[in-house]
Amino acid sequence: MKRGCARAPGAANPPPTFHLSLCLLFVYLVRMRAFLAIALPDDVKAKLTAAIQRFAPVASEVKWCARDQLHLTLAFLGEVSPAILPHVTAAADRVCASAPAFTCRAYGLGFFGTKRNPSSLWAGVDPAPELMSLQERLWTELKKFGFENGERDFRPHVTLGRCRESARNHPVIEAMAADENADFGKWQVKRVTLFESRLTPRGPVYRTLAHAALAAPC
Repeated sequence: MKRGCARAPGAANPPPTFHLSLCLLFVYLVRMRAFLAIALPDDVKAKLTAAIQRFAPVASEVKWCARDQLHLTLAFLGEVSPAILPHVTAAADRVCASAPAFTCRAYGLGFFGTKRNPSSLWAGVDPAPELMSLQERLWTELKKFGFENGERDFRPHVTLGRCRESARNHPVIEAMAADENADFGKWQVKRVTLFESRLTPRGPVYRTLAHAALAAPC
């Protein structure tokens, strides 16, 4: 039997300083992709998915969004530490508590990039004053915690697909232009959702982290 130092009777165990330090280090070093967004109802998702199915045959090397990936991004936060998330949710709660619920409408089609080499394909969202104000106020709060808005001008949209850089996708742009008046429906926006985005070989998987409820409409 190995001999060790005897502990005095009744002596307390030493505090797990090293274990606690590792836990804190884990919280600050582990990163996650997060964003604030407006979720879409099933009927709007169904119409958007149908549009994707119409355009897919004439598209080249497009990574189309799955039905459960469709959303309206308000603020992409990028890679963040879990330690900052309580501040993000508190900021969203403060903004949403004084922002009234409103109606969103998804309609029309567009793209970023050029007609020959679009980078992404999307469905438009009506830039209602309530929506534009909500996005602006969220960023005003987020900037207090060091976040920076990478988009100079907010153009509300729902991403349908992302194109490979080398692909030539003029045919799908023409097909979208012919369907530019497509209407994907309206819905009542009652809350903002904080999502985590996990990248996988099959595309991003989104997990709901928190909700911030909007105020009742006047």
